[in-house]
Amino acid sequence: MTFAISWQVISRYVFNAPGMWTQEFLRYALIWLGLLAGGYCFVIGRHLNLPLLIEKLSARNAARLNLFNALLTLVFGVIFSLAGYQSLLDNMAMKTAIFRIPVGLLQSVMLICGLVIVLSQLVSLYRLLTGGLARFSDLLATAAVMGLALLLCGWFSTTDVFHYLVTEHLEIFALLVLFGAFLIFLILGSPIAIGLAYAGLFTLALQVDLDKIFPTAGQTIFNGLDSFGFLALPFFILAGSIMSQSGLALRLIDLAMLIGRRIPGSLWQSNVVGNMLFGTLSGSGIASASAIGGIITPVAREKGYHMPTTAAVNAASAPCGMLIPPSGALIVYSLITGGGASIIALFMAGYVPGIMMGVAVMISAWLMAKKRGYKAEEGGCSAGEVLRVIWRALPSLLLVVIVIGGILGGVFTAIEGSGVAVLYSLVLALLYRSLSAKAFFAIFLDTAIVSGVILFLIACSGMMSWTMTFSYIPDTVGNLLTGFSENKTVVLLLIVLVLLVVGIFMDMSPAMLIFTPIFYPVVTSLGVDPVHFGIIIVYTLSLGLVTPPVGTVLFVACSISGEKITDLIKPLLPIFLFQMIGLLLIVFFPAISLALPRLFGL
Repeated sequence: MTFAISWQVISRYVFNAPGMWTQEFLRYALIWLGLLAGGYCFVIGRHLNLPLLIEKLSARNAARLNLFNALLTLVFGVIFSLAGYQSLLDNMAMKTAIFRIPVGLLQSVMLICGLVIVLSQLVSLYRLLTGGLARFSDLLATAAVMGLALLLCGWFSTTDVFHYLVTEHLEIFALLVLFGAFLIFLILGSPIAIGLAYAGLFTLALQVDLDKIFPTAGQTIFNGLDSFGFLALPFFILAGSIMSQSGLALRLIDLAMLIGRRIPGSLWQSNVVGNMLFGTLSGSGIASASAIGGIITPVAREKGYHMPTTAAVNAASAPCGMLIPPSGALIVYSLITGGGASIIALFMAGYVPGIMMGVAVMISAWLMAKKRGYKAEEGGCSAGEVLRVIWRALPSLLLVVIVIGGILGGVFTAIEGSGVAVLYSLVLALLYRSLSAKAFFAIFLDTAIVSGVILFLIACSGMMSWTMTFSYIPDTVGNLLTGFSENKTVVLLLIVLVLLVVGIFMDMSPAMLIFTPIFYPVVTSLGVDPVHFGIIIVYTLSLGLVTPPVGTVLFVACSISGEKITDLIKPLLPIFLFQMIGLLLIVFFPAISLALPRLFGL
């Protein structure tokens, strides 16, 4: 895939002969990557879920609930396999435009993915039953409860009440079914992708005959990944992984230490700057918190810094990379909106808010350092040392310059820019001889796994989004929101409040995939710029990455520092206060987000 997208850029820009085969190959390669890696992630247990209830139950009851989730996922695997088999039979006569491959053959990946999911859950059931915590009687009881629930749903569908709700109040009823079902699966700790799929299936069943539901669901999931734009996601993840694992990103830490040394609490300031610089390469809050925090934390402990505050500063500044481009979150938003906000416009819009998020942490860190009497680093650096640090960091920084400059200069598109980023990072890694063949394989595999989790979520949420549109749910939500006020700023503040609460319980990717299709039509109808709204969503949900109980970045920062989450709450509060002020400024003053895109005519 990396070779194909690089060749697409070279053939068009150098030879002025764009190759049509690359687009078709990359489209279907992405779908196969997403579904095969998505299925594999069930084998290794990497899919996202919300285990709050499971963690509070006794070991025996937790095992029973895990039995339920395994059975639920197994049934989905069977449904997906059947849908894939039906698509294989139905579409063998249809052929692709360039390679003339039967579409049914390409759609057989659904059958493969479904079978992998089924096998993975059979293994999970076997391990649960032989692990001593769950019994065969528990399995039978769980299956009986699921069967009874299905029978009750079938009986309810024949009642007059059901027909009245479907015919007279479809939008409200569909809204309740969709979010009610998803909330139940979320609470039960089911994989979020599976919860999205079932919520969509149940809502679809309100209007579509049973014999058409499964083929429709399969086609919708498959088509949910059939977008050339999604390629940017795995490519930028891969580029960041290569830069990180090859040690090239570590050169940025020396630059961050150089920038932050003159400010009181210099290690905290260096941590923030390091996360902002590293975020431009990785686009991942977790990667930034682990890479930068892993280096800063031991030094801070050695120099007697307050460790809960050190961990809080690391956690709160790590999500800056979700806004500073190239950002996977902004790419996902652009694709969810169907290109309503261009990727490059979002990239340019993310700079100032991303820097604002980091500066908010730096101000808080400076105030806390002054309160504790911390001084700036003593002694200066020679001009030669400064130049050496900058020179060593320059190749890593050039990645962003090449990608953003190439896109703005029209050399390549934002999607092709992601492939160029991979090619550039590969060339640097080879020149510096910093990665072995084994390390390369590990990076490619890890990229496929991380991409698989997100792409499978996108595929399942695509069906949910299609179902929402089919049932006019966005219109219903829009009417509810505008019922409070038709002032776009008030509506934006209501949405921010909802997203802040959602971010406490849900990771960024599923939250964006669920709520963007709902809120986007509402705000655009009120005249809100799609780019401005994208920055608001990503900024708000980035804060959720640092809030328990599902604050993944917070967990990483705590595990690196060895501090308890409860000890981080006090130093996090002033940081959140300044970051919330930044969020309100972004909401009330759209120019903060839109000035740079407008400057470049985007």
